[in-house]
Amino acid sequence: MAFSLSNLGPRTRKILRYVGFAVLGLVTFVFAFQLAFPFGRVKQRIIDALSDKYDVTIGDVERGFIPGRMYVKALTIRTRPVKADDVATTFYVEQLEVDLGLFALLHGTVSVKIDAKIGPGHLKGTIALSKSNTSIDLNGDDLPAANLPIKEAVGLPMSGKLRFALALELPNDKNKAGKVGPNWPKAEGALELACPSGCVIGDGKTKLKTNLKNARQQAMAEGGIEFGKVNIDTLFANIEIKNGKLDVTKFETKSGDGELHVDFDAALNQDIMQSTVTGCLRFSVTEALTKREPKTASAISLTGAPRGPDNLFHIKLEGPLREVRRLALVCGPSAQGGAGGPPARPNLTVTPDQPVRTTGGAGIPPPTALPPPPAAAPPPAAAIPEDAGVVDVMPAYPPIAPAAEAPGGAVQPGSPGPPPGGGQQDPAGTPMAPVAPGAPAPR
Repeated sequence: MAFSLSNLGPRTRKILRYVGFAVLGLVTFVFAFQLAFPFGRVKQRIIDALSDKYDVTIGDVERGFIPGRMYVKALTIRTRPVKADDVATTFYVEQLEVDLGLFALLHGTVSVKIDAKIGPGHLKGTIALSKSNTSIDLNGDDLPAANLPIKEAVGLPMSGKLRFALALELPNDKNKAGKVGPNWPKAEGALELACPSGCVIGDGKTKLKTNLKNARQQAMAEGGIEFGKVNIDTLFANIEIKNGKLDVTKFETKSGDGELHVDFDAALNQDIMQSTVTGCLRFSVTEALTKREPKTASAISLTGAPRGPDNLFHIKLEGPLREVRRLALVCGPSAQGGAGGPPARPNLTVTPDQPVRTTGGAGIPPPTALPPPPAAAPPPAAAIPEDAGVVDVMPAYPPIAPAAEAPGGAVQPGSPGPPPGGGQQDPAGTPMAPVAPGAPAPR
């Protein structure tokens, strides 16, 4: 049915005219604001916000035609070395497109759409922030690991192309102090990280820095551990967050330089750094890595971690996320009754000496029968403390074997065994005949 304003009443036509003027004025204001907004100040604000910890340079910040859109060109973020031997990490974004959702702002939500070109790869997604919730949905393909802040996460730089997908819904609630913050036990999300091929950990220059509670160990590793390059053919990892827990549900690697298995889960706390961690690292190195990078192979092998029944080194993880303890204990499937079972703990076995019977002195009649002496209790087995550190592992001592007899029944010098015939010895060492019960002892 054809619609004509002439069919409307004068009151309705007047209302529509005013609504049209309001819409036209709003659209005009939005576009005028976009054209007049000082994006040069945005550039300086970004630099000032990051200048405390990083050196930041931005080529330019350009406005887009669509209201709320801007382009950040040639963004470079560089870490500041703390010590002379530290290697700086550079994070470079060729172009970052930011779309600020104007309609979302009307509902009290800041919604930012991101499309970043990082080297040959792309990072796309949306970040939405409100008083009650934080929502993140990001996807990255062919991202160069050298241009990402990998070093800050694992302590070593990484090269190769990475793929990842992150989805997270994080509610905001009041904490015990009465402040509104992220409530991690109610969070839900997933993270997938993959290196399809050709990734390398380490660059041959950066040293691995560690933070150990043991003062002696920390002093030895104060300058860092020399680390070369470790090749990774493929890497796939999945992490799930739900029901108040963070679980590594999948971790697979293939490499000609070694083997790595990660079991990790955390009971989330509203203060994320107080989350309780339980995990196990199992790893090994190959002959190829030992020949190519002997220092790196030694740094991995000489951690003090014990070998499990699977012929891998084991390090158990436990404690709060803020200060995770690394224990030199067999863990993972091997500690749960896997093939071969857990290795036996070291034990000290000592054979007690045989008692020596002596005769009475002059004028003192000896007893008619010598009662058997009480059996000496063997010393307790040496146990490994449960809180032993990664390198503080008690060595295993072999049991002390009893003395061997020489041919002809003679006892080797220093042996505590009885003389031939089962008799006793007098103080001079002359064998004596055994004393029968009830019979007088010979004088």
